[in-house]
Amino acid sequence: MNDLREKCPWDKKQTIQTLRQLTIEETYELTDAITDENWAGIKEELGDLMLHLVFYAKLEQRKKNLQ
Repeated sequence: MNDLREKCPWDKKQTIQTLRQLTIEETYELTDAITDENWAGIKEELGDLMLHLVFYAKLEQRKKNLQ
């Protein structure tokens, strides 16, 4: 996550507000995979959501460091 925040232009500009809708979309994608009993899809979407959790934690850490 540190590398992404430092090197990826898209990741650099993300905030909790810009990630909000993306997290909602990932959650819907997970629910679709669960409904379809698509275990590969469930695994993928859980990974995406876990990345979002790490991203939120990183944003909070950065906010604390700037204060």
